[in-house]
Amino acid sequence: MAFFGLFNYSKPGPGVDKDAPKKKRFFLFFELYFRKFWKLVQLNLLFIVCCIPIVTIGPAICGMTYVLRNFANEKPTFLLSDFWDAFKSNWKQGFGLWLIFTLVSIVAGVAFFWYFVNSSTSFIMLIPFALCILLCLTLLFMQFYVYLMAVTVELKLKHILKNSLIFAFLGLKTNLITAFFVLLIVIPCALFFPLTLPIILLLTFSTVGFIAVFNSYPYLVKYIIDPHEQQLREAEGEDDDDWDEDEEEEDDVIFTDIGSQERPVPQQKGGKAGKGKVIR
Repeated sequence: MAFFGLFNYSKPGPGVDKDAPKKKRFFLFFELYFRKFWKLVQLNLLFIVCCIPIVTIGPAICGMTYVLRNFANEKPTFLLSDFWDAFKSNWKQGFGLWLIFTLVSIVAGVAFFWYFVNSSTSFIMLIPFALCILLCLTLLFMQFYVYLMAVTVELKLKHILKNSLIFAFLGLKTNLITAFFVLLIVIPCALFFPLTLPIILLLTFSTVGFIAVFNSYPYLVKYIIDPHEQQLREAEGEDDDDWDEDEEEEDDVIFTDIGSQERPVPQQKGGKAGKGKVIR
């Protein structure tokens, strides 16, 4: 029952204008973040629990990344089931990626501090010290993409690493912005530990992950997903004009049976998908 016209939830709202301009990503980020705030708290706790056995850290990152990708794309998400499905299906790659980056990061970190301590004794030491900084930044940038690719496209581990290295430099400006905000959160949490323990338990991992996924996923769309879909359309003899006309016609249809519109992935010899990419 409405009270002087207030709280009448049966009254239709203004709706969403399909031609309305898209929100700037800066504002969209905060809108999504606060809309999913309590989900991010739950996801952070779930991630920490799944990381306790240590060997499951990699798959847990994959599970969290998959859920965060859905959040960033505003897709319906069942937090626990989606996390667990991604955890199980990406177990091997998740563990392999975590092991590789852990070992390489330890070596890079030891080298960084060793050259930093000895840089005051010799000017020559500044050269390998600068290279260590570049290596550490590259490893950080690559991690913005490796787990995201693992849960998005079916590629071999070596191809994921190769692509992430390319994206580390291809998206340099975005990666620097992402790294700035990630370090802005991580460094204070580390410096003021254990005072920051409640924040770490409730928000740090999911927030850092959401920043990385939100900024990095558009590069996967532009350079992997869209070209892959374009290849599928070309393989079926369709061009972009036909595709646009189909979309315009579908705008006027309320209910459509899309069963006949599903696009199978072209098969190559050995039964593998085209160029080894399968978008998930």
